[in-house]
Amino acid sequence: MIPMELNNLVNILLVDDDEDCRMLIRDAIESAHIKNHIDEVADGKEALDFLYQKNQYANAQRPGLIFLDIDMPIMNGIETLKVIKSDPQLRWIPVVMMTAITDDKEKRLAAENGANSYTVKPTDPMRFIDTVLSATQYWLGIHQYPEEIIKGP
Repeated sequence: MIPMELNNLVNILLVDDDEDCRMLIRDAIESAHIKNHIDEVADGKEALDFLYQKNQYANAQRPGLIFLDIDMPIMNGIETLKVIKSDPQLRWIPVVMMTAITDDKEKRLAAENGANSYTVKPTDPMRFIDTVLSATQYWLGIHQYPEEIIKGP
């Protein structure tokens, strides 16, 4: 396991309309003894409300890592990604697209709009957990955040 002391204050945001997927991601992260705070929302609009601290998220802490599904109601992941990556206050947040969509068109759209990673959700639960842990360990253990991002504004 990669030591994550440097980035242990970075919050994680899970954006997926499938509650079971969110639970599996959360459980995988927590089972690896990663202590970062994890928030969850069910669609892109709710994610933007969270990021802009609107409505019930007025006191939300800005995340330093986002796991974002593509195929969601109300506002899909690509639309959400476009907003995040076009905002100077948000574009620095790594966004890991985690989706069941294997289509090259979606991969290209995600890359063109600034996704930091595109991962297809494996159907095997153990492979899914391994995929989540690999992404989390990279972004929290290897990636170096500027100090002002870790400490916040």
